[in-house]
Amino acid sequence: MTPRTSTPPPRASLVARFGPLTAVLVAIGLVAALASTGRVPASDVTATGTSTAGSSNAKLPITWAEAKTAGTTGQQDWGPNCDTKTGRVKVPSVYAPPCEVDRPGVKGGATYQGVTATTITVVAYELADDDLSASLSAQLDSVAAARDTREKLLAMFESRFNMWGRKVKLVRLKGSGSDETSSRADAVKVATEIKAFASLGGPGQESAYAEELASRHVVCIGCGLSLPDSALQKNAPYLWGNLQTPEQFLLNVGDYVTKRLLNKKASFAGDAAMRKKKRVFGVVHFEQDPPVFGGVETTMAKRGAKVGYKAVVNLTYQLIIAELGEKARVLIARLKEKHVTTVLFLGDPIMPIYLTKAASDQGYFPEWVITGTVLTDTTVFGRLYDQKQWAHAFGLSSLAARTPPQQSEGWRLHKWFTGEDPAAVKTVGVIMEPLRTLMLGIHMAGPELTPETFRDGLFAYPPSGGTPTAPQMSFGDHGIFEAPDYNAVDDMQEVWWNEKATGPDEQSKGGKGMMEYVDGGKRYLPGEMPATPPHAFRDKGAIDLYRTVPKDEQPPDYPPPAKKGG
Repeated sequence: MTPRTSTPPPRASLVARFGPLTAVLVAIGLVAALASTGRVPASDVTATGTSTAGSSNAKLPITWAEAKTAGTTGQQDWGPNCDTKTGRVKVPSVYAPPCEVDRPGVKGGATYQGVTATTITVVAYELADDDLSASLSAQLDSVAAARDTREKLLAMFESRFNMWGRKVKLVRLKGSGSDETSSRADAVKVATEIKAFASLGGPGQESAYAEELASRHVVCIGCGLSLPDSALQKNAPYLWGNLQTPEQFLLNVGDYVTKRLLNKKASFAGDAAMRKKKRVFGVVHFEQDPPVFGGVETTMAKRGAKVGYKAVVNLTYQLIIAELGEKARVLIARLKEKHVTTVLFLGDPIMPIYLTKAASDQGYFPEWVITGTVLTDTTVFGRLYDQKQWAHAFGLSSLAARTPPQQSEGWRLHKWFTGEDPAAVKTVGVIMEPLRTLMLGIHMAGPELTPETFRDGLFAYPPSGGTPTAPQMSFGDHGIFEAPDYNAVDDMQEVWWNEKATGPDEQSKGGKGMMEYVDGGKRYLPGEMPATPPHAFRDKGAIDLYRTVPKDEQPPDYPPPAKKGG
C-alpha cells in the first residue's frame, strides 16, 4: 500500500477537475499508457513467436520467430535496432515489436492512398472548439505542448521501428465542429483533399467521422467514441482502438457477475437490510441517438439467461450535461422501485456524479459494480462521486495498476529518447497509444503498406503484456474473443473503492479515496475469472499505487539512439 497523506485536494470547479483528463475522455481507453512492462517479457518472444493470424499474407515481412523456426536467422541482416537475444526491436518496452526483414519479391513504393516510396500521410485530428471534451479542457496541456510531444514520440518510433524507407508526414486538422454534419465533412476532407492513409483521433462524441473515413477506406485509430464491436467488424479493417469494446469487456464482466456475484447476498451494499438479501441486478448504460448499443444489451441478456442471470431493469441515458441531474433522479427512482440491490453501470465518468447524489438524496444505498467503462475506474473521478455511495463500489478495470506518472510508458519512452520530460505531461499517454498502434501496424505491414497489410501485420503481432502494471495487448484472432479483435487491451483486474485511503490521484493531487487493485493487480483474460467470492474490500493484497514498477516487470534497457552503442 502507498503511504497515506491527510492533505485533502483543494476545492475546484467541475471543469477544472475534469480538465487534465479530458483528452482521455476523447481518446477513450487510452490510459493503458500507464503500462510499463508485461506478462510476455521481451526475452520470451523467440519462444512464443508470432500469432498465426495474418501470417498467411505472403506480403508481410519475415519475423525473427519465423526465421528462427526455419533456422535462417543468421542469413538475414536484421540491422542495428534488433536485439538478437530477444528477437525484438531495441525499445525499452514490453510492447516492442518483433525484428523483421522484408520478404523477397515484395516491393514498396506508392502502395496506397497517402503512401509513397518515402512518406505516409497521417492526419493528427485536433478537437473542434464546440466539442464537449474541448469545452472541459481549460486545464489541459496546451496545443503546442501536445504537438511537441507527438512529434518527439513519432521521431522515437521512426528511429527504431522499421519504416521500410518511409517517414510519417503529419498533417494537423482542426475539427470544424462536433456535430454529425461537421464530422462527416471533416472526414471527407481527410480522405479527398488531404488524401491521408490514416487519422489519429477524432471527435469526442460523434462516430460519424470514423464511419465516414471507413466508408472511404481510410484507417482511423482512436477516433473518439467507444463503438460497439459490431461497428468495428462492419467497418473492418479501418477502425482501431485501445481498450475493449462493450461486447469484449462484457465477457469478463459477465464471468465476474455470474461466477462471483450471482445467487449470493448483496454483502457490499450500503443498506444493512439489502446485505441480507440475494442480489437483484439492474443495469444503467450510456446510449446514443440513434441507438447503437442495443445489440450489446441483447447479447448480454441472451448470455446471462444461459446461466440464470437476469437484470430486472435495463435503463439508458444520453450524455447531455444539462439533463443529467433530472435523468439521474428518474433512473434512481426506477432502480429503487424495482428493489435493485446491485447496480451495474456501463457509461461515462460524469453520470455517476449525478447518480450517486440522487441515490443518497432518495435514501437508496445499493452495491455499485464498476465495469471498467471510460474512467469510472479511476481515483480522480471516484473522488467526485458521493462517497456514501462509492464506498460500496467494486468490480473490474481494464486499466493498469498505477505507477507514478513519470514511470508511465509514454513519459518514460519520451525521456529515454530525448533526455527530457514531455511537454504534454498530462496527456502524454493519450498521445502515445494511437501513435503506437499506427507505428506497430506500419512496422508489421512491411514495404507494401495498405489497410489490409496493416491489419494482417497487427494481427501477427505477438500478444504482449499482462502483468499488473501493463495490460495484455494483442490484435486479431488469438482465441480470446469471438470475432477478430481491433482493440489492443485484452485483460482486466478486480478493483474496489477505498474511501478511507489517502494518496495521489492520476493527476498527482493528494486527497482521500483511492481505487484499490485486488491481489496486487492480478489480471484475467476472458474465461480465466475464478468462481470464488470477490476479493473486494480486503486490505490484504490490495494496492493503490506501485511507487516503482516491480523489478520482474521491468523491460530491457537500451541506450537511446542519440548515444553511441544504441
